[in-house]
Amino acid sequence: AFEEVPLSRKGKIWSYTSASYKPPEPFIAPDPFVPYTIAAVELDREKMIILGQVVAGVEPTDIKVGDPVELVMDTLYTDDEGEKLIWQWHPMAGDAS
Repeated sequence: AFEEVPLSRKGKIWSYTSASYKPPEPFIAPDPFVPYTIAAVELDREKMIILGQVVAGVEPTDIKVGDPVELVMDTLYTDDEGEKLIWQWHPMAGDAS
Protein backbone atom coordinates (compact mmCIF):
# COMPACT_ATOMS: atom_id res chain seq x y z
CA ALA A 1 0.00 0.00 0.00
CA PHE A 2 1.15 3.50 -0.79
CA GLU A 3 0.82 6.44 1.54
CA GLU A 4 -0.05 9.84 0.08
CA VAL A 5 2.53 12.47 0.97
CA PRO A 6 1.62 16.11 0.31
CA LEU A 7 4.42 18.16 -1.23
CA SER A 8 5.00 21.90 -1.45
CA ARG A 9 3.12 23.67 -4.25
CA LYS A 10 5.72 26.44 -4.43
CA GLY A 11 9.38 26.53 -5.28
CA LYS A 12 12.09 28.22 -7.29
CA ILE A 13 13.28 27.45 -10.81
CA TRP A 14 16.44 25.34 -10.65
CA SER A 15 16.81 24.93 -14.44
CA TYR A 16 14.66 25.22 -17.58
CA THR A 17 14.56 24.54 -21.31
CA SER A 18 12.24 24.40 -24.31
CA ALA A 19 10.63 21.20 -25.58
CA SER A 20 10.91 21.90 -29.30
CA TYR A 21 9.92 18.44 -30.55
CA LYS A 22 6.76 16.37 -30.20
CA PRO A 23 7.18 13.84 -27.37
CA PRO A 24 6.62 10.16 -28.23
CA GLU A 25 3.51 8.25 -27.17
CA PRO A 26 2.00 7.67 -24.69
CA PHE A 27 2.23 11.48 -24.27
CA ILE A 28 -0.62 13.14 -26.15
CA ALA A 29 0.55 16.38 -27.73
CA PRO A 30 -1.65 18.92 -29.47
CA ASP A 31 -1.82 18.67 -33.24
CA PRO A 32 -0.19 20.72 -34.60
CA PHE A 33 2.54 20.48 -31.96
CA VAL A 34 3.48 23.74 -30.22
CA PRO A 35 6.82 23.92 -28.36
CA TYR A 36 6.53 24.47 -24.60
CA THR A 37 8.79 25.39 -21.69
CA ILE A 38 9.89 22.80 -19.12
CA ALA A 39 11.24 23.75 -15.68
CA ALA A 40 13.04 21.80 -12.98
CA VAL A 41 11.80 23.35 -9.73
CA GLU A 42 13.30 23.02 -6.26
CA LEU A 43 10.39 22.71 -3.82
CA ASP A 44 10.54 25.16 -0.91
CA ARG A 45 10.20 22.77 2.05
CA GLU A 46 11.50 19.50 0.67
CA LYS A 47 14.45 20.90 -1.34
CA MET A 48 13.81 18.22 -3.97
CA ILE A 49 13.75 18.91 -7.72
CA ILE A 50 10.50 18.28 -9.66
CA LEU A 51 10.38 18.49 -13.47
CA GLY A 52 7.26 19.75 -15.22
CA GLN A 53 5.78 21.91 -17.94
CA VAL A 54 5.45 25.65 -17.46
CA VAL A 55 2.04 27.15 -18.25
CA ALA A 56 1.33 28.00 -21.90
CA GLY A 57 2.62 31.33 -23.12
CA VAL A 58 5.74 31.38 -20.93
CA GLU A 59 8.88 31.18 -23.07
CA PRO A 60 12.36 30.29 -21.75
CA THR A 61 13.32 33.95 -22.28
CA ASP A 62 10.54 34.97 -19.82
CA ILE A 63 12.00 33.13 -16.80
CA LYS A 64 15.34 32.67 -15.04
CA VAL A 65 16.94 30.42 -12.43
CA GLY A 66 15.68 31.39 -8.98
CA ASP A 67 12.30 32.72 -10.13
CA PRO A 68 9.42 31.69 -7.83
CA VAL A 69 6.74 29.41 -9.28
CA GLU A 70 3.58 27.71 -8.06
CA LEU A 71 1.99 24.41 -9.07
CA VAL A 72 -1.34 24.72 -10.94
CA MET A 73 -3.60 22.25 -12.73
CA ASP A 74 -4.66 22.58 -16.38
CA THR A 75 -6.36 20.46 -19.03
CA LEU A 76 -3.93 18.44 -21.15
CA TYR A 77 -6.72 17.21 -23.45
CA THR A 78 -10.32 16.02 -23.41
CA ASP A 79 -11.56 12.77 -24.96
CA ASP A 80 -14.63 10.50 -24.79
CA GLU A 81 -13.63 9.44 -21.27
CA GLY A 82 -13.41 13.03 -20.01
CA GLU A 83 -10.87 15.68 -19.16
CA LYS A 84 -7.22 14.70 -18.65
CA LEU A 85 -5.38 17.02 -16.27
CA ILE A 86 -1.71 17.94 -16.02
CA TRP A 87 0.21 19.86 -13.39
CA GLN A 88 2.27 22.83 -14.55
CA TRP A 89 4.48 25.53 -13.05
CA HIS A 90 3.10 29.07 -13.03
CA PRO A 91 5.50 32.02 -12.48
CA MET A 92 4.76 34.10 -9.37
CA ALA A 93 5.58 37.70 -8.57
CA GLY A 94 7.81 38.18 -5.53
CA ASP A 95 9.16 35.53 -3.18
CA ALA A 96 7.87 31.91 -3.29
CA SER A 97 8.38 31.23 0.43
